[in-house]
Formats: sequence, structure tokens, C-alpha cells
Amino acid sequence: MTSDADLRDLLGTLSPLAREHLRDVLIRDQADRDAIASQLLRYRDERGTAWASLVDRLTLDPELRRRYVRLLGELDAEEQ
Repeated sequence: MTSDADLRDLLGTLSPLAREHLRDVLIRDQADRDAIASQLLRYRDERGTAWASLVDRLTLDPELRRRYVRLLGELDAEEQ
């Protein structure tokens, strides 16, 4: 299992705007997350597919999704 420090480092590589968008997606309900993942797949490129896969994976693992949301919130709080 990936440690919080590793996840924090990974999430820290994203721009603040990307982290905000990811957090917004993750705190939505499952139907919204599924719709967003579907929209991402429409781009038919590696990045869209990778983001859609991440959203799907985090939808299937609520504990991991909560960890991501918590760490994204912590990173946001540190920058303010």
C-alpha cells in the first residue's frame, strides 16, 4: 500500500488548479464521478484515459478516495 507521504508527493506534482479539480470530482457522488470519467474517455488520449482510470479506481475504493481527498485538502491548506 502506498504511504500518505508517497501520495502527498505525487499529488504535490499537480498544479493547484488540477488538485482542486481532482478534489471536486472525488467529493461528488458516484453517479457524477461516473459521468466525469465517461467524459474524460471521450478525449481518446492517454491523459484522459489515465484520469478516467484514476477516478474509476478511487470510486471503487472509498477508503483510498477519502485518503486522496484528505491529502488534497491538506496540500491546499498548506498553500494558503
